[in-house]
Amino acid sequence: MSPTARAVTHLSRLLSPTTAPSVRTPFVCARCLALPSTGTSYRTFSSTIRPQKKSASNPKSARKSPHVDSPDISRHVPDNQATRERDAEIDPYDFTELQAGIDKALLRLKDALTKTRDAGRVSTDMLESLPVELSVKDPGEHTGASSSSSGRAPQKEKTRLGDIASVVPRGGRSMQVFAAEAAHVKPLLTAIRASDYSLAPEQARPEDPNPLCITVPVPPVTAETRQQAAGEAKKCLERAQLEVRNARGEAQKRHRKMEIKKLVIVDELRKAHKAMEEVVKKGSEEARKIYEGALKALER
Repeated sequence: MSPTARAVTHLSRLLSPTTAPSVRTPFVCARCLALPSTGTSYRTFSSTIRPQKKSASNPKSARKSPHVDSPDISRHVPDNQATRERDAEIDPYDFTELQAGIDKALLRLKDALTKTRDAGRVSTDMLESLPVELSVKDPGEHTGASSSSSGRAPQKEKTRLGDIASVVPRGGRSMQVFAAEAAHVKPLLTAIRASDYSLAPEQARPEDPNPLCITVPVPPVTAETRQQAAGEAKKCLERAQLEVRNARGEAQKRHRKMEIKKLVIVDELRKAHKAMEEVVKKGSEEARKIYEGALKALER
């Protein structure tokens, strides 16, 4: 049989309907069938597609997600300044600014009442600020010549009384000035007598234990001066109460802002408002106590 006949026979077998579908027949191309039968093997073709296994070297599949711990939702920690400010805006019970304003008002009240209490009364600070003239050593002493021979007057130097002496109160009725050197006693007496406070200092006697001590009697406060000081103290209290009310107004603005923006429920705002009023009431009572203590000190 010729090669052409063999090829036709083979094709007819493939196209024949009697061929069982389960039988797998290798497919040989016509060119291979046309070759002479010399024992040379020829290659067969199959129409069946073999399943391929997915490669495991895919970089996307080999990539692993980092391990992330779940956040602790039971505790909130602000991460920056903006978050802290935002947390304060939505916390109706945060009275930090209110308390800071009240504390500042009370501190100013104490300072003002201290100055008012000393009005008309000589204090240790007033004596320490008095100017004192001291004689400076003659520069001619180092060269062997004196000021009298050179015709020059001795030099004077001004200083504060508190720099060369210490002032100690003695029961509110008198004060004692302790000089650092014996040469400073006379200039100290001159400075105290020349002051505008109408003081009469008493120098220590030679037989006294400390000859460097100067006793300064404090003149009593008159009724007119005490009344004037009480009026100034009343004004100081009114200024402090005004500052407390201003701090309360700022806290009310914060609560109003929370209510308008609906950041906090109404019930919580009402409770926070009551707590705020308690803080303001406590600050006002503290200011009143400071004022009454200053009045008692004025009567002494």
